[in-house]
Amino acid sequence: MTVMEPRVAQRRKTVSEDRARKRLKWILVVIVLIGLVAGTLWLIRSPILSIRQIDVLGAELTDPRGAVRALDMDIGTPTIDVDGDAITTAILEDPWVKSATVEIIWPGSLAIEVSERTPVAPVQSGERWVLASDDAVVIMAVGDPTADDAAVAIDQGSLEPGEVITDSAAVGALLFIDRLSVERRAGTRIHTEGDGLVAQVAGYTVRLGRPVDMGQKASVLDALLDSGIPEGATIVLIAPLRPAVTNPQPEVEAEE
Repeated sequence: MTVMEPRVAQRRKTVSEDRARKRLKWILVVIVLIGLVAGTLWLIRSPILSIRQIDVLGAELTDPRGAVRALDMDIGTPTIDVDGDAITTAILEDPWVKSATVEIIWPGSLAIEVSERTPVAPVQSGERWVLASDDAVVIMAVGDPTADDAAVAIDQGSLEPGEVITDSAAVGALLFIDRLSVERRAGTRIHTEGDGLVAQVAGYTVRLGRPVDMGQKASVLDALLDSGIPEGATIVLIAPLRPAVTNPQPEVEAEE
């Protein structure tokens, strides 16, 4: 029978205990890491890091919150699941919205700012009318314009909300109406004659010519009307820096 030397036995025991301690150490490290990962995942998706507040600026005619709800990213959604780009795209689908910015603010806020389009006038679209904005985007279908509405009677064919009007005559007419003083827009009608535009403004016939310098032509017209022009006169603004006014011809009484 072989008897192991005590020192050798002690050495083997020490080595075995060291190995066991190292294994235990790694097991504890793994357990701690798993706990940290699990805790982090729970924290990220917990109410602590979920959307608790949504702030919207600039929305008067639009509903950005509705777009957020439609994407299931409303209050209570884990912040990490909120997609700012998707929300922006959804908000911009509304033709009333010109621009939108969405900011995700950790730990649980959403800031939305929108810029809405300014409606200018109805534009003829086949047998119906559509409301167009200051940047020539179709906002919505509307009924026939009344006598108090400004309108662009230049048929653009079939147009749907969100489409952009590209016809230079119609775009120029919209710009002219947009730049007119507010009190003179009511009842303004613009149509084409030959290659030029003709407007009926406040009882005056205004020959605008080609759709260029429309903002300047609107400013000149306001200045002329403020100076006092005989009712029923024809105003020529083909060259806005050289406007011309043709007074109405007196009616000739018929001979008896």
